[in-house]
Formats: sequence, C-alpha cells, structure tokens
Amino acid sequence: MTAVSPLRRVLEPILWFAGLLLLWQLLVRAFDVPIFVLPAPTDFLADIVEERQRLFYHGLITTKLILIGFVAGAVPGVVLAYLIAKFRIAERILYPIVIFIQGLPKVTLAPLMLVWFGFSDLPKVLLTALITFFPVLVDSVTGFKSIDPRQYYLSRSVGASWWQTFRLFELPSAAPSIFSGFKITIVIAVTVVIVVEWLNSQNGLGYLVLRAMDSSNTPLIFAVLVVGSVIGVVLSFGMALLERLLLPWRRY
Repeated sequence: MTAVSPLRRVLEPILWFAGLLLLWQLLVRAFDVPIFVLPAPTDFLADIVEERQRLFYHGLITTKLILIGFVAGAVPGVVLAYLIAKFRIAERILYPIVIFIQGLPKVTLAPLMLVWFGFSDLPKVLLTALITFFPVLVDSVTGFKSIDPRQYYLSRSVGASWWQTFRLFELPSAAPSIFSGFKITIVIAVTVVIVVEWLNSQNGLGYLVLRAMDSSNTPLIFAVLVVGSVIGVVLSFGMALLERLLLPWRRY
C-alpha cells in the first residue's frame, strides 16, 4: 500500500472544505437567500475578521472550561474503569450506578446545579464532566479488560509490585483504548460547554450565540460555530499528538 504524505493528508481536507464553502457561496447568491436565513460564507467569515478580538476572548474562556470539564470527567472515568475491570464486586455495585447516572437527562440538571452552586463556572464544569465521563469509562474498561493474561504471569515472575504492574504492564496495554475515549470525549466536550453556556453564562461562545440570537445576527452565529469547530479540531489534533508522544509504539 502506498503511504500518503503528511502534506497530502493536510491539504486534502482543506481543499474539500474550501470547495464546500465555494458551492455554499454560489448557491446562496444564485437563489438570493436572505442573510438572516442563511448567510453566505463571505458574510460570516467577514464577521470572524471584524469580531476577532471578541471571538478570541470568549473562545479562550470556552476552551478553558472544555479542558477543565474534560479532565474532571476523564480522570475519574479512568480510575473507576480500572476498579470495574479489576474487581468483580466493583463491577456489580458501581457499574449499575454509573448506567443510572448516565441515563439521567443532563441538561435538566442545570437548574438544580444553579440552585446548588449559583451562577458560576462550577455548574458548567460539573455538567461537562458528567457528560464526558461515560465514554472515557466505557473505552477504559474495554482497555483494562483486554490485557493479555500472560503479562500478569510475567509481572509475577519478576516480582513486580502492584504499582510496577500497573505502570509497566496494565496502563500501557490499556492506553490505546483510553486515548480512543479521550479523542471522542474532547470533541463532545466542545459541544457540551457551548450548549451549557446558553443556560448560565456572561461570557464564552454560548453567551455570544445568545446575544447574536437576540439581535438576529445570523452571520455572528455562524462565526461562533466556525470558531467552535476550529477549537474542536485543534483539541482533537492535540489529543492525537499527545497519544503519539506518550505511546511511541503506536506510531508503527
């Protein structure tokens, strides 16, 4: 199989996206679609340029909440996944509770969060953590349960402690599945934070969407969507890069 060059891997999606924007532009102009219904790409791209400082400021706030909420959901997800995979009693007791919590409609918890914690960033972080927790848990459980039993024989034969077994055998073996959950969850977290910011926020990209809706500024809404998508792409590529750095054997 012929290897695809890194430059081609980067250029191909850019060219496809540019072609999609060009087709969008032509169709909107050809059918004379009102700007408040569907703006042309030149309209919301111009808004991105004009509002770049405000978008950058609110984008940084949203990104900070995404990262905090992701860590707050991912770390407990990995820890609980290890307990469920290693101890049958933990699987019988904890897994049904986790499924029950996952089944709760998270957005309906927002009013309760506001009552309990007030109008701060904490409710947004908690809701993001709750929603991102389960995908990481499921993939991590799969990773820990798929460890080759022969590795435990090797660990015992060399007299490795629990920590050495976890650090040198279990975690590296489960890491690909864990990172699979991370890469899925970090993108979910972008959408979650922006939606949660609609409910309680005085800043962030979700707040900008609300203000744009109040003023019927459809190009600004699309500008926020583009910025949110860029944040998701950057975080996704960042997670893939982190995987390559921490798991060098995965490069091959």
